[in-house]
Amino acid sequence: MSRFAHWRQAVVGWIYPPQCGGCEVPLSSPRQLEKPFLCEDCEDKLVPIPEGYCPVCGQSYDTPVGMTFRCGNCGDRELAFDFSVSGYRSTGEARQMMHAYKYGKQLHLSRLMGQLMQRVWNDTRLHEVDSWLVVPVPLHPKRQRGRGFNQSHEIAREFIRNAPPGMDLKLEPLLKRTRHTVRQAQLDRRERLGNLRGAFGIRKKLSEEFVSRHGVLIVDDVMTTGTTVSECAGILRSAGDGVSAEWSRIVGLSVLRG
Repeated sequence: MSRFAHWRQAVVGWIYPPQCGGCEVPLSSPRQLEKPFLCEDCEDKLVPIPEGYCPVCGQSYDTPVGMTFRCGNCGDRELAFDFSVSGYRSTGEARQMMHAYKYGKQLHLSRLMGQLMQRVWNDTRLHEVDSWLVVPVPLHPKRQRGRGFNQSHEIAREFIRNAPPGMDLKLEPLLKRTRHTVRQAQLDRRERLGNLRGAFGIRKKLSEEFVSRHGVLIVDDVMTTGTTVSECAGILRSAGDGVSAEWSRIVGLSVLRG
Protein backbone atom coordinates (compact mmCIF):
# COMPACT_ATOMS: atom_id res chain seq x y z
CA MET A 1 0.00 0.00 0.00
CA SER A 2 1.38 3.45 -0.92
CA ARG A 3 1.96 6.25 1.59
CA PHE A 4 -0.98 8.12 0.06
CA ALA A 5 -3.24 5.07 0.54
CA HIS A 6 -2.22 4.86 4.21
CA TRP A 7 -2.97 8.58 4.64
CA ARG A 8 -6.34 8.28 2.89
CA GLN A 9 -7.29 5.28 5.03
CA ALA A 10 -6.40 7.21 8.20
CA VAL A 11 -8.55 10.17 7.14
CA VAL A 12 -11.52 7.92 6.30
CA GLY A 13 -11.17 6.20 9.68
CA TRP A 14 -11.20 9.58 11.41
CA ILE A 15 -14.32 10.79 9.60
CA TYR A 16 -16.24 7.51 9.78
CA PRO A 17 -15.99 5.43 13.00
CA PRO A 18 -14.63 1.92 12.31
CA GLN A 19 -17.25 -0.74 11.72
CA CYS A 20 -17.18 -4.50 11.99
CA GLY A 21 -16.32 -6.10 8.65
CA GLY A 22 -18.95 -8.76 9.29
CA CYS A 23 -22.08 -7.02 10.61
CA GLU A 24 -21.10 -3.33 10.20
CA VAL A 25 -21.80 -2.48 13.85
CA PRO A 26 -19.71 0.54 15.01
CA LEU A 27 -16.67 -0.41 17.09
CA SER A 28 -15.36 1.36 20.16
CA SER A 29 -11.78 2.62 20.12
CA PRO A 30 -10.56 -0.04 22.60
CA ARG A 31 -12.17 -2.80 20.53
CA GLN A 32 -10.72 -1.44 17.29
CA LEU A 33 -7.25 -1.53 18.85
CA GLU A 34 -7.76 -5.05 20.17
CA LYS A 35 -9.22 -6.60 17.00
CA PRO A 36 -9.51 -4.16 14.06
CA PHE A 37 -12.81 -4.21 12.17
CA LEU A 38 -14.22 -7.19 14.08
CA CYS A 39 -16.86 -7.09 16.82
CA GLU A 40 -17.02 -9.64 19.64
CA ASP A 41 -20.19 -11.29 18.31
CA CYS A 42 -18.66 -11.89 14.86
CA GLU A 43 -15.39 -13.06 16.39
CA ASP A 44 -17.32 -15.67 18.39
CA LYS A 45 -18.76 -17.00 15.12
CA LEU A 46 -15.35 -17.63 13.53
CA VAL A 47 -14.30 -21.29 13.45
CA PRO A 48 -10.59 -21.75 14.23
CA ILE A 49 -8.71 -24.65 12.67
CA PRO A 50 -8.57 -27.10 15.59
CA GLU A 51 -5.56 -29.10 16.71
CA GLY A 52 -5.15 -32.36 14.86
CA TYR A 53 -5.05 -31.20 11.21
CA CYS A 54 -3.24 -32.88 8.34
CA PRO A 55 0.53 -32.51 8.97
CA VAL A 56 1.15 -31.84 5.27
CA CYS A 57 -1.65 -29.83 3.65
CA GLY A 58 -3.23 -28.48 6.84
CA GLN A 59 -6.74 -29.80 6.12
CA SER A 60 -8.68 -30.20 9.35
CA TYR A 61 -10.26 -33.54 10.20
CA ASP A 62 -11.54 -35.47 13.20
CA THR A 63 -8.75 -37.53 14.73
CA PRO A 64 -7.92 -38.88 18.20
CA VAL A 65 -5.76 -36.50 20.25
CA GLY A 66 -2.07 -37.07 19.58
CA MET A 67 -2.60 -38.78 16.21
CA THR A 68 -2.03 -37.20 12.80
CA PHE A 69 -1.97 -38.70 9.30
CA ARG A 70 -2.08 -37.49 5.72
CA CYS A 71 -5.62 -36.72 4.67
CA GLY A 72 -7.63 -37.58 1.57
CA ASN A 73 -6.89 -34.15 0.07
CA CYS A 74 -3.15 -34.73 -0.26
CA GLY A 75 -2.44 -38.40 0.51
CA ASP A 76 -2.17 -39.31 -3.17
CA ARG A 77 -0.40 -36.11 -4.33
CA GLU A 78 3.16 -34.83 -4.45
CA LEU A 79 3.17 -31.32 -2.96
CA ALA A 80 6.16 -29.03 -3.33
CA PHE A 81 5.83 -27.41 0.11
CA ASP A 82 6.84 -29.06 3.39
CA PHE A 83 3.56 -28.32 5.15
CA SER A 84 0.84 -25.69 5.35
CA VAL A 85 -1.09 -24.03 8.18
CA SER A 86 -4.25 -21.91 8.20
CA GLY A 87 -5.99 -19.79 10.82
CA TYR A 88 -9.73 -20.33 10.39
CA ARG A 89 -12.21 -22.33 8.36
CA SER A 90 -13.67 -20.58 5.33
CA THR A 91 -17.27 -20.56 6.48
CA GLY A 92 -19.95 -18.15 7.69
CA GLU A 93 -18.71 -14.74 8.77
CA ALA A 94 -15.08 -15.50 7.89
CA ARG A 95 -15.93 -16.34 4.30
CA GLN A 96 -18.27 -13.36 4.01
CA MET A 97 -15.60 -10.92 5.24
CA MET A 98 -12.94 -12.39 2.94
CA HIS A 99 -15.31 -12.05 0.00
CA ALA A 100 -16.04 -8.41 0.89
CA TYR A 101 -12.31 -7.75 1.32
CA LYS A 102 -11.25 -9.16 -2.05
CA TYR A 103 -14.16 -8.31 -4.30
CA GLY A 104 -15.63 -5.33 -2.46
CA LYS A 105 -12.32 -3.43 -2.48
CA GLN A 106 -12.37 -3.08 1.33
CA LEU A 107 -8.64 -2.65 1.62
CA HIS A 108 -8.84 -1.64 5.27
CA LEU A 109 -9.69 -5.27 6.14
CA SER A 110 -6.05 -6.17 5.41
CA ARG A 111 -5.37 -5.32 9.04
CA LEU A 112 -7.94 -7.81 10.25
CA MET A 113 -6.83 -10.58 7.87
CA GLY A 114 -3.19 -10.21 8.88
CA GLN A 115 -4.15 -10.44 12.53
CA LEU A 116 -6.40 -13.47 12.05
CA MET A 117 -3.52 -15.32 10.42
CA GLN A 118 -1.45 -14.96 13.59
CA ARG A 119 -3.09 -18.19 14.77
CA VAL A 120 -0.65 -20.12 12.59
CA TRP A 121 2.11 -19.47 15.16
CA ASN A 122 0.44 -22.09 17.35
CA ASP A 123 2.12 -24.64 15.08
CA THR A 124 5.48 -25.19 16.79
CA ARG A 125 7.15 -26.19 13.51
CA LEU A 126 7.17 -22.54 12.49
CA HIS A 127 9.50 -21.77 15.40
CA GLU A 128 12.15 -24.23 14.21
CA VAL A 129 13.55 -21.86 11.55
CA ASP A 130 15.45 -18.70 12.53
CA SER A 131 14.88 -16.59 9.41
CA TRP A 132 11.79 -16.58 7.20
CA LEU A 133 11.14 -14.88 3.88
CA VAL A 134 7.45 -14.03 3.54
CA VAL A 135 6.46 -14.51 -0.12
CA PRO A 136 2.95 -13.46 -1.22
CA VAL A 137 1.16 -15.41 -3.94
CA PRO A 138 1.22 -13.00 -6.90
CA LEU A 139 -1.74 -11.86 -8.95
CA HIS A 140 -1.63 -11.45 -12.70
CA PRO A 141 -1.22 -7.72 -13.54
CA LYS A 142 -4.60 -7.69 -15.31
CA ARG A 143 -6.42 -9.04 -12.25
CA GLN A 144 -4.52 -6.78 -9.87
CA ARG A 145 -5.46 -3.72 -11.90
CA GLY A 146 -9.11 -4.71 -11.72
CA ARG A 147 -9.03 -5.43 -7.98
CA GLY A 148 -6.79 -2.49 -7.09
CA PHE A 149 -4.45 -4.49 -4.86
CA ASN A 150 -3.02 -7.96 -4.28
CA GLN A 151 -4.72 -9.27 -1.16
CA SER A 152 -1.97 -11.81 -0.41
CA HIS A 153 0.67 -9.07 -0.48
CA GLU A 154 -1.33 -6.84 1.86
CA ILE A 155 -2.04 -9.73 4.25
CA ALA A 156 1.67 -10.61 4.26
CA ARG A 157 2.57 -7.04 5.24
CA GLU A 158 0.12 -7.07 8.14
CA PHE A 159 1.19 -10.58 9.15
CA ILE A 160 4.78 -9.39 9.52
CA ARG A 161 3.72 -6.26 11.40
CA ASN A 162 1.84 -8.35 13.98
CA ALA A 163 4.34 -11.21 14.28
CA PRO A 164 5.45 -12.44 17.72
CA PRO A 165 8.55 -10.75 19.20
CA GLY A 166 11.82 -12.27 18.08
CA MET A 167 10.58 -13.66 14.76
CA ASP A 168 12.87 -12.68 11.87
CA LEU A 169 10.50 -12.07 8.96
CA LYS A 170 11.18 -10.22 5.72
CA LEU A 171 8.71 -9.50 2.94
CA GLU A 172 10.15 -10.77 -0.36
CA PRO A 173 7.88 -10.77 -3.45
CA LEU A 174 10.04 -13.37 -5.22
CA LEU A 175 7.29 -14.65 -7.54
CA LYS A 176 5.45 -13.26 -10.54
CA ARG A 177 2.37 -14.40 -12.42
CA THR A 178 3.27 -15.37 -15.97
CA ARG A 179 -0.13 -16.54 -17.19
CA HIS A 180 -3.64 -15.23 -16.64
CA THR A 181 -5.87 -18.02 -15.34
CA VAL A 182 -9.47 -18.64 -14.34
CA ARG A 183 -10.03 -18.01 -10.62
CA GLN A 184 -9.55 -21.20 -8.61
CA ALA A 185 -12.80 -20.53 -6.73
CA GLN A 186 -14.72 -21.01 -10.00
CA LEU A 187 -13.34 -24.52 -10.59
CA ASP A 188 -13.98 -27.99 -9.22
CA ARG A 189 -11.23 -30.04 -7.57
CA ARG A 190 -10.02 -31.74 -10.76
CA GLU A 191 -9.87 -28.44 -12.66
CA ARG A 192 -8.06 -26.69 -9.78
CA LEU A 193 -5.25 -29.23 -9.85
CA GLY A 194 -4.34 -28.37 -13.44
CA ASN A 195 -5.37 -24.73 -13.79
CA LEU A 196 -2.16 -23.19 -12.42
CA ARG A 197 0.51 -25.26 -14.16
CA GLY A 198 3.07 -22.88 -15.64
CA ALA A 199 1.32 -19.83 -14.16
CA PHE A 200 4.21 -18.60 -11.95
CA GLY A 201 7.83 -17.58 -12.37
CA ILE A 202 10.79 -16.18 -10.41
CA ARG A 203 11.22 -12.38 -10.35
CA LYS A 204 14.99 -12.36 -9.91
CA LYS A 205 18.01 -14.64 -9.78
CA LEU A 206 18.60 -16.34 -6.46
CA SER A 207 22.03 -17.37 -5.27
CA GLU A 208 22.66 -20.65 -3.45
CA GLU A 209 23.94 -18.67 -0.45
CA PHE A 210 20.73 -16.62 -0.29
CA VAL A 211 18.55 -19.72 -0.54
CA SER A 212 20.43 -21.72 2.10
CA ARG A 213 20.03 -18.99 4.74
CA HIS A 214 16.26 -18.81 4.71
CA GLY A 215 12.98 -20.62 5.07
CA VAL A 216 9.99 -19.46 3.02
CA LEU A 217 6.45 -18.69 4.12
CA ILE A 218 4.18 -18.53 1.07
CA VAL A 219 1.13 -16.42 1.97
CA ASP A 220 -2.28 -16.91 0.37
CA ASP A 221 -5.68 -15.62 1.45
CA VAL A 222 -7.65 -18.89 1.21
CA MET A 223 -6.29 -22.40 0.74
CA THR A 224 -8.49 -25.22 -0.51
CA THR A 225 -6.62 -28.01 -2.30
CA GLY A 226 -3.20 -26.41 -1.74
CA THR A 227 -2.54 -26.31 -5.48
CA THR A 228 -1.68 -22.60 -5.65
CA VAL A 229 0.87 -22.78 -2.85
CA SER A 230 2.34 -26.01 -4.22
CA GLU A 231 2.86 -24.47 -7.66
CA CYS A 232 4.57 -21.47 -6.06
CA ALA A 233 6.74 -23.73 -3.92
CA GLY A 234 7.75 -25.77 -6.96
CA ILE A 235 8.99 -22.64 -8.74
CA LEU A 236 10.97 -21.60 -5.66
CA ARG A 237 12.54 -25.04 -5.40
CA SER A 238 13.78 -24.83 -8.99
CA ALA A 239 14.98 -21.22 -8.42
CA GLY A 240 16.07 -20.97 -12.06
CA ASP A 241 19.48 -20.84 -13.78
CA GLY A 242 20.60 -24.14 -12.30
CA VAL A 243 20.69 -22.90 -8.70
CA SER A 244 20.43 -25.67 -6.13
CA ALA A 245 17.41 -24.40 -4.17
CA GLU A 246 17.94 -26.03 -0.78
CA TRP A 247 15.64 -23.83 1.28
CA SER A 248 15.62 -24.76 4.96
CA ARG A 249 11.84 -25.14 4.67
CA ILE A 250 8.95 -24.02 2.45
CA VAL A 251 5.61 -23.58 4.22
CA GLY A 252 2.21 -22.42 3.02
CA LEU A 253 0.16 -20.04 5.18
CA SER A 254 -3.38 -18.80 4.70
CA VAL A 255 -5.98 -16.88 6.67
CA LEU A 256 -8.76 -19.31 5.78
CA ARG A 257 -8.96 -22.98 4.88
CA GLY A 258 -11.66 -24.08 2.44
